[in-house]
Amino acid sequence: MHTLFVDPQSLTPEDLDRWLARGWYRMGQSLFTARYVVFDDVLRAAVWTRLDLQGYRFRKSLRRVLNRVDTDFRTEVGPCVLDAEHEQLYQRYRAIAKGERSPSLHDFLHGDSDVDLFDTQEVRVRDGDRLVAFSWFDAGREGIQSLIGVYEPDLARYSLGFYTMLAEIRYGLETGRRWFYPGYVLPGDPSMDYKLRVGDMEFLDPELNRWRPWREFASYDLPTERLKKGLEEARRALVQRGVPARQRLIAWFDVAARQPALASCLSEPLVVECWPDRSEPTRLMACYDVDRRHWSLVRCLRAEARRVDRQGRVMDHDTGLELWVVVERYGTRTDPEALAEAVLRLGA
Repeated sequence: MHTLFVDPQSLTPEDLDRWLARGWYRMGQSLFTARYVVFDDVLRAAVWTRLDLQGYRFRKSLRRVLNRVDTDFRTEVGPCVLDAEHEQLYQRYRAIAKGERSPSLHDFLHGDSDVDLFDTQEVRVRDGDRLVAFSWFDAGREGIQSLIGVYEPDLARYSLGFYTMLAEIRYGLETGRRWFYPGYVLPGDPSMDYKLRVGDMEFLDPELNRWRPWREFASYDLPTERLKKGLEEARRALVQRGVPARQRLIAWFDVAARQPALASCLSEPLVVECWPDRSEPTRLMACYDVDRRHWSLVRCLRAEARRVDRQGRVMDHDTGLELWVVVERYGTRTDPEALAEAVLRLGA
């Protein structure tokens, strides 16, 4: 499974450090890790990053951002606050922010849980008495993880979202932390590249199971590219044998990890759909394992789900979530020609 979730019963600062060092991150009161992310309907590789604070110094351009906001506004750092003022600012920010966002700050912090496992701190920026930006981060013993940055859209010229991340790093330096974890970046999509502006980042190479300097990233073989290449080999082999086939994005491939009740759903982010124009209720899908370098076949039934809030009310009334329930598995093949032969036998 390409996305994993755990629900710890307790979490010490040292525990958080260990999870972060392995490429896990917070979602609600859970921890998760992911290899792939569907962002704006495009499959991207999730590349986890961190900054070594030992000997770190802000370069001149970053000091200018800090000095400008420090001069024009008032900044405080303390425990996170969840109140109407923060929620109203978040909703204004959410209206202009890219990507899928939690419907409320409470949902962001807690999800479906009422516990509070994390030591969540806040950078607050005020213009007089008016809250104009805030960010939340979790404190470990040696590291901190940056969670969210929210700012007043009318003050975007001040780069307040970037500023609060710099203020988190400053807090990490002042309190003797070693690592700053801003989450993942998505190669090919620039919306999260601001995280790379802070200095000499490291990225987690899951194949080698170690953190590498960002300067080595150019030689990193992205799993998305290996996945697309393997599936394209399968598609060509199928078409050459007369089987109509196309690559298909499974946008909600991670629901099986999020919801145990949906464990039977297909957990592959990209597949080759065989005979896509047939009217049968099921679809034959070819999958590719980028680690073992083999192909597999599954038969799936299309289903639709609806998201509900904490009160059980249906969200997104106009659009359901398209899911594919695996009803049969047909084993693996080590080359695309064998895969095509198996598809012909199954489809006859």
